[in-house]
Amino acid sequence: MVAMRSLIIKCALAFIVFLSTAMAASAESVSGSQERAALDLLAAIATGDTQAVAFAIHPSELDRLRIMIVQRLREEAARGESVIRVRLFGDATPIGDIERLTSVNLFRAIARRLTLRARPYDKLDGLTAVRDGKFVHVVLKGRQPPDRGRVEVVELVTLVPFGKEWKAAIPLEIEAQIDDLVAGRVRVPSSSAAAVGAGSVGTGATSSNTAPPIPSRNTPEILNLLDQAEKTLVEGRCDRYYRDFLSPELRRTLSGRTLDALIAACNRSIATRELLIAALRIVRRTAPVFEEGGSRAVYDVEGQGLPYDRYVLERVDGRWFIAE
Repeated sequence: MVAMRSLIIKCALAFIVFLSTAMAASAESVSGSQERAALDLLAAIATGDTQAVAFAIHPSELDRLRIMIVQRLREEAARGESVIRVRLFGDATPIGDIERLTSVNLFRAIARRLTLRARPYDKLDGLTAVRDGKFVHVVLKGRQPPDRGRVEVVELVTLVPFGKEWKAAIPLEIEAQIDDLVAGRVRVPSSSAAAVGAGSVGTGATSSNTAPPIPSRNTPEILNLLDQAEKTLVEGRCDRYYRDFLSPELRRTLSGRTLDALIAACNRSIATRELLIAALRIVRRTAPVFEEGGSRAVYDVEGQGLPYDRYVLERVDGRWFIAE
C-alpha cells in the first residue's frame, strides 16, 4: 500500500515537472512594442476616455464585437423583441441607428454601460508573454506615479499582432460584462456609480449632506402632460407639441426661426418624432426628483439611448410643461 502511494506521488511529481517545463518552453520575453500596446490600453481605461479605449483595441476585435452584437439584435428583432437592444443601447435607440454605427462608435455606446477600472502607470515592465493561438497574453509589472505610492501592481493584457506592432484584444472582463448585460444579470450603472475607466477608488462612505435626493412618483398631472404630448406627436402635430407643451421660459429662449426649424424637422422626420415619443415614454416610467418646492421634476435618463442624460419638467401656474 505504501509502495503504491509512493508510486502515485512520484507520477504526480513527474507530471508537475513536465507541465512546468512545457509552460516555460511556451513563455517568451516581452518586447518593447508589446509593453507599449499594454500601456496604451491601461492608460486609456484609467482616463475614462471610451474613444481612447477603442483606439487601443485591435480593429478586428472591434469588428468582431460589432458583427456579434448586430447579429443578435437582428435575430431578436425578427422575433418581434427588443430586450437585448434596450439593455445595451437604451429604449430610444432603434436598431437602424445601431446598424449604422461604426465598430468604434458601437463599442463606445456599449462602454458607457460597463464598469472598468485601471490604475495609471508611469512605466510597465514586461515579465513574461505566453502565446495562445493568435493571441499573446502579456504579464507586466506596473510602476505607479509617486503620489500613488510605491506598490507595484501586476497586470495581464492580451494582445494581437497589428502589422509590425501590437494592439490589445478586447479584455475578457469587458466581454463578460457585455454578456451580463445581454443576459440581464446586472442593472445598467449610472455615471455617478461607475464608468469606463473610473480610475479612482471610492471611500465606500457617503456623508449625510451629500446623499442623493430620494426619487418620487409621477403625479397624475405629469402623467396627463406626458400622455397628451405623446398623443400629439403620434398624430403628427409637431406645431402643437412645440407651442403647447414646451414651458414658456424655454420658448422665450428660442428665437422664432429656431422654433420654426424644430417644428419643420419634426414634421419632416419620422425618426425625430420617434425619438421625442421615446423620451416621453422613458420619462413616464422613470421616478422624478422634485426640486424648487416641487415645481421642477428632474429625471435621470442616462443610458436610455437619448442624446441627453436628464429630462426636466416644470410647473407654471399649476400646469406642467417640458423645460429641458
